[in-house]
Amino acid sequence: MPQSDVPVDNTFQLSEHVQEIQEDAGWPTDQWWQCFQDEQLNQLMQLAVSQSPSVQEAQSRIRLATSLAAQTDAALSPTMDAEAQINRKRWPTDYFYGPGELGGTTSWNNTGLLSLHYDPDIWNKNSLQSEVALSEIKKQIAKSQIAKLNIESALMSSYIQLSLNHEELELAQQAVGTYQEKLDVIKAQLKMGLNTEVAVHQAETLLADAEAKLEAVKDHIVIAKHAIAALLGEGPAFADSLKPPHLTITEEVSLPSHIPAELLGHRPDVVASRWLVFSANKHIDIAHTTFYPNINLSAAIGFMAVNGSVLSVFSHDKLTYDAGPAISLPIFDAGRIRGELSEATASYDMTVALYKKTLTEAMQQIADSAVSLRSSLTQSATLASAIKASHQAYLHANDAYEVGLTDYLPVLDARLAWLQQQLFSQQINAQVLQYRADLIIALGGGLTTEDDGPKQAALRYQEKP
Repeated sequence: MPQSDVPVDNTFQLSEHVQEIQEDAGWPTDQWWQCFQDEQLNQLMQLAVSQSPSVQEAQSRIRLATSLAAQTDAALSPTMDAEAQINRKRWPTDYFYGPGELGGTTSWNNTGLLSLHYDPDIWNKNSLQSEVALSEIKKQIAKSQIAKLNIESALMSSYIQLSLNHEELELAQQAVGTYQEKLDVIKAQLKMGLNTEVAVHQAETLLADAEAKLEAVKDHIVIAKHAIAALLGEGPAFADSLKPPHLTITEEVSLPSHIPAELLGHRPDVVASRWLVFSANKHIDIAHTTFYPNINLSAAIGFMAVNGSVLSVFSHDKLTYDAGPAISLPIFDAGRIRGELSEATASYDMTVALYKKTLTEAMQQIADSAVSLRSSLTQSATLASAIKASHQAYLHANDAYEVGLTDYLPVLDARLAWLQQQLFSQQINAQVLQYRADLIIALGGGLTTEDDGPKQAALRYQEKP
């Protein structure tokens, strides 16, 4: 019998760090990306899901599993076959090979039979195999959801990167303009004998570095657009139609401190793993049925005629029929059947271990994403204070310049410091967006229907009497 069992806990408790976030959270919806409030993103997600080769492959696997299930279900119903043969034959005269009195003659040899076959499925083997086939369909549906979620996750990451790159582009352009102003001021001071050649060369170096960063950001934008186009199955030319993103989040981050197992089971990878356990459990039951006799019922009725006219086969005296059961019982198989049962129980233990691993990894992903999101939100709040302070410093430096207390260089340096803080803030904001998306993905990207996964009791092996 199996040596493993599925987890019996009704809930999974998160760590104290995660519980600090908030309790009684709402779970994500199927179109979870709409919380970022970007119309272009909504359109891209729809295109990605409908045009993704990975999703199309997964849907083909669903059709294949459905076809195989239909073949398996056929064993639950009676089957009927019809056979007819019309044959003109000349019989040989050689008594060793021939038919005696018919030798040297030519006759019609006709047959017409209607056959019926039925397996009463006394031990429910066929029913169990039908349940296994159905579980394969459910598993492939879950894998289709996994493929869909992977595409959505990849597109979301690329779109967030594109958003960050556009923010960086604007700041980089301002930085280049400021460094150019600084170089012009230093050159003017040099002409008046108020500065040195060293300061000019230093300013030129900083300007060249800023221009290089600007070009790098432009390159990153193009690459991000190409990545989005590839995810949609489009060529690079599609990138030209993409506009700068406008991602925003108005909802607060929240997460329940206790996650019910049935809700965690709505993750498509967990659902697929549960169907694997369900299937492996049924395979044990199927292996048990091979120890019992196999009974099949068959019947046939029709006409058979040798000699006579072509239509004489349909006369009453040519009628034939047969009916009866066929019974087979394994007596000695050198341990083959017990080996098959042992294989089935070992497979069950493997799938249960995989299920436990999937649950553990799911909880880790949720906890890691939640903690990272909370940390990035704290950093964002801290940087907001830093941006405010650096902006005030810039304004004070400008005031000091206007009243003649300083030259213009401190104003430019204060502006550069303010731009740098804004850059840090945009990078942290991008992390907030990414961790928010990661948390939604970790929660399954939206709850599926309640019937998508097998019940907990169907996963546990019940020992046979």
